[in-house]
Amino acid sequence: MTERGAVKAPVVGFVLAAGLLSALLVVYTLTHRRPLIPKDADHFASGEEYQCLRCHGPGMKNARNRNHPLNDRCFSCHERA
Repeated sequence: MTERGAVKAPVVGFVLAAGLLSALLVVYTLTHRRPLIPKDADHFASGEEYQCLRCHGPGMKNARNRNHPLNDRCFSCHERA
């Protein structure tokens, strides 16, 4: 038979790790700001994602950089200034 202390240690470790992860997620959620869409004439008129991709699509003048997610739903991450 196993001792109670030997069984308790992994459970306590798991609970502590889960609590720490939960706390980090709450802090991130409360402090994270979505990237803003500039408040200028070019961006003011755009209300649909396809308009964004006219300039920011692959191979365009102001294409998204390599680190940008491949998601083409701009307003799911970016918000208006």
